[in-house]
Amino acid sequence: MILLFPCEPFAPQRVDPDFVTEYEAARFVGFQCVLYSHEDLEEGNMQSCLRGMPADSTDRSLLIRGWMVNGETYRLFHDAAVERGYLPVTLPDAYDQAHYLPLAYPITMGNTARSEWIEGDDPETAWELYHGFRDKDTIIKDWVKSAKARWKDGCYIPAGTTRERFLEIFRVFREERGKLFNRGVVLREFLPIVERGSDIHGLPLVEESRLFFWQGECLAPADRTPPSPMDEIGRWTAIARQFRSQFITIDVARLEDGSWMIVETGDGQVSGLPVGLEPERFYSALWNKSR
Repeated sequence: MILLFPCEPFAPQRVDPDFVTEYEAARFVGFQCVLYSHEDLEEGNMQSCLRGMPADSTDRSLLIRGWMVNGETYRLFHDAAVERGYLPVTLPDAYDQAHYLPLAYPITMGNTARSEWIEGDDPETAWELYHGFRDKDTIIKDWVKSAKARWKDGCYIPAGTTRERFLEIFRVFREERGKLFNRGVVLREFLPIVERGSDIHGLPLVEESRLFFWQGECLAPADRTPPSPMDEIGRWTAIARQFRSQFITIDVARLEDGSWMIVETGDGQVSGLPVGLEPERFYSALWNKSR
């Protein structure tokens, strides 16, 4: 399997500095690694993006390890790679299912916060949606990400928020997401996750773990020191196996009552490694599972 890593902008022969340790670890364990231009990918210039692909490789399966892209861009990448004779491991519909919360929700429902959503970004329609959440603390996000860097004024919505205040929070949220806004607006019931303080923006620092799954099996499991999400690995595995994608992430967090809930899911190709997971350990596990 070929792994694609982003190159440094304007330096196509050098790996992006944020991916150097992953690139070196992947090569060390045996993966064939190729660089691609994330900038060309985002612009839809697939010919330039994939110009470094090896023409003589006997293994034509392909996996990205890079920055997040929207579903439309991923589909362009997938189709361009197929035209060149390569086989991306993750199909576009599978990417979308793990990437977009409303598409993952039928699988995670009951194991994650109650959520509802709309397409588009009409503030009045979002306000109508909020009527079903007014008696609960709530967060607002798009179909992929929130504006959590603006936690107090663009993400967190206290119970009983007035229309005027809601529309102001919505304005800040939409302004903060800008061109990165994805598809629509999601409202989610706020989960009482165990907190370990807060950052300078007031964003709670919570007890959360990211689990990677390959073909329904957990890669490089998290620390098993109690309390650990690995205590319920059977639960997470059963959920992971319902996704179409072979390579996904499930982020789980511990609540104040001691239980664990899913915060979000993601496509494994564009999900960052959690702090504490050594790249060599991760890529060794991926190498062993994918062969």
